[in-house]
Parts: sequence; structure tokens; C-alpha cells
Amino acid sequence: MLIVKPVQDKDEQKKYCEECGAEFDADCLAYAAWVDEKLVGISQFRLTPNGGRIVTLRRAIGTDDLDAMFIMGRQTMNFIDLSGVHEAYYDDEQQLTPDFAQRLGFKKRDNHLWVDLNGFFESPCQHNK
Repeated sequence: MLIVKPVQDKDEQKKYCEECGAEFDADCLAYAAWVDEKLVGISQFRLTPNGGRIVTLRRAIGTDDLDAMFIMGRQTMNFIDLSGVHEAYYDDEQQLTPDFAQRLGFKKRDNHLWVDLNGFFESPCQHNK
């Protein structure tokens, strides 16, 4: 069973980042994902006046569950949107696959990966059309 939940404790966040080969950023909010109680990934993000920023979206070392990562990425985007920040940027240069950010809904804009979250979760599959 897939579980995606916020990481409240910074020591846990740091540990999960280490397990995912990601740099820990204490200034970020975070989600972690588990499948059958095994950590599969971490998402670190921040809310800024210029939009939400997904800083890290990484798989746990030795795992390869892109579907779980997709769901955690969308959960991160939904949290950003529900927080009143209606655009987001994908800053993790080490994408899970070359097109992963695009699969989440991000598009290239001014040399950045960006998504407009206004109404995005009303029709989340429409961005591919």
C-alpha cells in the first residue's frame, strides 16, 4: 500500500534525504512516500512569493517506483495550490526521467519548468491535451 505523508520532524527529513541521495534543506517542507512500509522517495519544497518550488523529488536509493513518485509529486503540487500559491516551479535538475516534470504537468517557460495551478486539480489530466 502506498502512503504519502508530510514529514514534520527535521531529523527524519534529513534521514530520508540521505536514503534518497538528496541534499537536506532544513528550510523546505517535505513529504515522504512509502510502499508496503518501505521508503520509496522524498519531496522537498518551499512556498515563496514567486510561487511554490519543488526543490527535491527523489527516489530512495535502490527503488524504482515512478508511479509512487508521481503521486507524491502531485500531492506536493496540490499542497502548494491549497496554500494559496497557484503556480509552481520544478527546480530539481536531476529529474527522475527526462520527461518526469512534464508528466507531472510542468512546461518550459523562460528557461524554467513551470505550471499554472489555477484550476489544475479540477481537471488534472487536461494539461496533456
